[in-house]
Amino acid sequence: MKKILATLSLALLATQAHADWTRIDYPSDQFATYIDRDSLKKTGVGIFQMWHLHDYKSAQDLSGQAYLSVKGQEEYECDKGAHRHMLSFYHTDAMGNNKMVQAVYRPGPWVVPEAGSVGEALVRIACAR
Repeated sequence: MKKILATLSLALLATQAHADWTRIDYPSDQFATYIDRDSLKKTGVGIFQMWHLHDYKSAQDLSGQAYLSVKGQEEYECDKGAHRHMLSFYHTDAMGNNKMVQAVYRPGPWVVPEAGSVGEALVRIACAR
């Protein structure tokens, strides 16, 4: 039984590790943003979840630990044009590679993103019909 659970756990991790990241067209001097289109799923009436990745050009600091990329899952409420953070994984290398510095699971409040922000771009992509 332990072997089966270990095998299933490894398979799940391998699946998550091989996301097909697509860069989105959002101009920034600090980071590039990617989405995993295959991760887009409906979770309620007009509500979707999708994974994204921010790949920073220089090291960022999180409580004294350096990271270069953040994989995040957000939820999008399309009727209101809002989103909220669900979970984030901070990694030492680009594109979510190498050691994870920290994992944060903290569903946040619904927020309508500022016009022209990367948040607005992600809402638009997740809610495109």
